[in-house]
Amino acid sequence: MKTYRRLLKYLKKYKKTLANSILFSLVYSILSGFAAYLTIPLLRTLFMNNTPTAEVSGSDISSFFRNFQYHFESFIFQGGKELAILKICIIMVLAYSLKNITGYIHSILVLSVEKGIMRDIRNQLYTKINTFPIRYFTEQRTGHLMSVMTSDISNVQSAIAATFYDLMKDPLLIIIYLILSFLISVEMTIIAFIVFPVSVFIISRMGASLRRRSMRVQNKISDIMSIVSETIYAAKIIRAFNSENYENKRFYEESEKHYNLSKKVYKISELVSPLTEILTMISGAIIVWIGGRQILINNTLKPEEFFGFLFILFQLVTPIKHLGTVSNRIQESSASGDRIFSILDADIEIKDDKNAIDLKEFKNEIELKNVSFSYDGKIEILKNINCIIKKSQLVALVGPSGAGKTTMVDIIARFYDVCEGEILIDGINIKKIKLNSLRRLIGLVPQEIILFNDTIRNNIIFGLDNVSEQTLIEITKYANAYDFIMQMSNGFDTNVGERGIKLSGGQKQRIAIARALLRNPQILILDEATSSLDSESESLVKDALDKLMANRTSIVIAHRLSTILSADKILVFDKGKIVQTGKHSELIKIRTGLYRKLYDMQFKNEIQ
Repeated sequence: MKTYRRLLKYLKKYKKTLANSILFSLVYSILSGFAAYLTIPLLRTLFMNNTPTAEVSGSDISSFFRNFQYHFESFIFQGGKELAILKICIIMVLAYSLKNITGYIHSILVLSVEKGIMRDIRNQLYTKINTFPIRYFTEQRTGHLMSVMTSDISNVQSAIAATFYDLMKDPLLIIIYLILSFLISVEMTIIAFIVFPVSVFIISRMGASLRRRSMRVQNKISDIMSIVSETIYAAKIIRAFNSENYENKRFYEESEKHYNLSKKVYKISELVSPLTEILTMISGAIIVWIGGRQILINNTLKPEEFFGFLFILFQLVTPIKHLGTVSNRIQESSASGDRIFSILDADIEIKDDKNAIDLKEFKNEIELKNVSFSYDGKIEILKNINCIIKKSQLVALVGPSGAGKTTMVDIIARFYDVCEGEILIDGINIKKIKLNSLRRLIGLVPQEIILFNDTIRNNIIFGLDNVSEQTLIEITKYANAYDFIMQMSNGFDTNVGERGIKLSGGQKQRIAIARALLRNPQILILDEATSSLDSESESLVKDALDKLMANRTSIVIAHRLSTILSADKILVFDKGKIVQTGKHSELIKIRTGLYRKLYDMQFKNEIQ
């Protein structure tokens, strides 16, 4: 119940709405009880005499009820049977109309609270996900996060609905009906609810099992969502390698496991309602037998009161059935709540120091001092890195795949924190600089361009406000993107599709360059992006990159030698270490060095 109580803390924001819903729920319950009570004078009018119940003396609730009954029935029976029936019909219409109106208002108020809490949890989840470091997304499956944002939130909604609707309205109904039934016959009411504790015990035992199984179902949904996400992302590869049947088989296996787990959950969940009804009907049968004896043999109960009691008793079945399922719904939702809070409670590894400063300008240099880094705490990706990058320098990072080049630029942008050593910008440890401030200084153009399923305009101005049309035109012209954008069906308002699928590789690169240019970063990190482009696109992109790097401090992960021939400094990486440093003209002369080896293997033909 700890998780469930935590979910209920989201109520604070909606106290006023909740108070109003409780008020309307109370009115609804009273009107429901009154509507049920009307069966007694109706039956008396139709089948018995028109004599009202005798007035009694006393100040207890039973006397109050009998006196209310006396005055009400006196009013009903004035004027004969025909007029009495008319009065009862009018009162029943009014009672049931008001009951349903108040019930509707109660439902709308509850729904606004319920949906509001779901919105708050979803927003909180999304905000938290946006604060996670990159490491989190490499360790968590996309399908898990998608499942929590959709399926788990829907399950929690069920618990909120159970609390605000069933647990708010049904107990009031049960109390009202119980009061009426006790006032009619204490003995029959006690007998009717002897079986109730048995129902509660059985349902609670079922709920514990249901929570465990529900957690397994939600975990399996995560597996399914992961496969769907991968299938969409890798659609081209799947078809190119004729792997549709393999992927189908993989999906079918997970789907079958989810199906079997879900069946077990629903078997338990669906058993509660019929079991509750059976136990209630057993109680009802006993009541009929006892009530019949009191009417026919002992003459201690009036027939119309007995039938009114039965009507009230069977009115109790529905709220009791609802309450019987509430426990299970809460247990199911608690399993989803655990998964939601596992995300909300996750530590934020990369965050601002409490004394972090706002660095507005990069003036002198970036320095890495004795920097080491490991993703898992075991294998070192970077080992004792020492280097200085001066303002306005073009620094190239080269080396074999897996040597640590990308990791180095990632720790400069503080996507990860170093394990040892420190990174300084103008002598200030980047951990002492506000994240927003640090990343405002840095522009990133990755090799794999990330575009959103939105317009070209919104992909370029991404995150910025009040960008004029003239500025947008100038930036895209500078990035060699304006011409192809104007050839699109809707110009800047053309949608690029999922992951920019409607654009070519060169077009996507130029959109990314325009996006970086618009922010005018002082430090540029560039995963050199021309290696997979055709000659024409490469030329256009290279020209745009040259403009982008002009008069900026640029750190380039080099895949082609043409990008770094004029670099001020080349850092050669191997197995997490910087093994050589210098300009191209210096490094190429060292025949036994790694740079010369890479040059001979990869770049010699290109230069020639």
